[in-house]
Amino acid sequence: MNTFEISEALYALPGGVVEARRRPIFKPMALALVGVVLLIINTVAIDSSMEALSMLLLVAGVGLAGYGIVVSAMRLVSDERVPYHTPSKRYMCYSERYYDRSQLEALQSALKRGDEDALASIPTSNISAITLVCYRSKDGSIVAYALYHYVDMEYCMIGDVYIKQ
Repeated sequence: MNTFEISEALYALPGGVVEARRRPIFKPMALALVGVVLLIINTVAIDSSMEALSMLLLVAGVGLAGYGIVVSAMRLVSDERVPYHTPSKRYMCYSERYYDRSQLEALQSALKRGDEDALASIPTSNISAITLVCYRSKDGSIVAYALYHYVDMEYCMIGDVYIKQ
């Protein structure tokens, strides 16, 4: 889903509270390193009579190393930036909730009022006819909402971005 509009609205907040940053590379690299260590342990320390343990270490090591290397490479090559909340020094949490088209008016009125309890009380759906995208800081000081609907093989934003500080 293209969340460009909601991200740009967050970056435009006064005082540089939210800025665009690349995700760090050290977590996937640590996973790759753990995978390599498991493969080394499998090669050096495991006896050939322990076939089940050897296979477990092999599969876990290859899986972790492969995942870590692929994600690290993607983050190095990509220029993707995500919202970072500078006062709490953490990346903002992204979430999506799906609703039926009949809930659109209730969603819009709850967003205009900034009523999070009303948003939580609206029944969700498994079908993404209407999608509520939310970026929330870890401490809850900034919350940004945007409504999207699925039209002609893409998600289009409905209305404006709602930011609650």
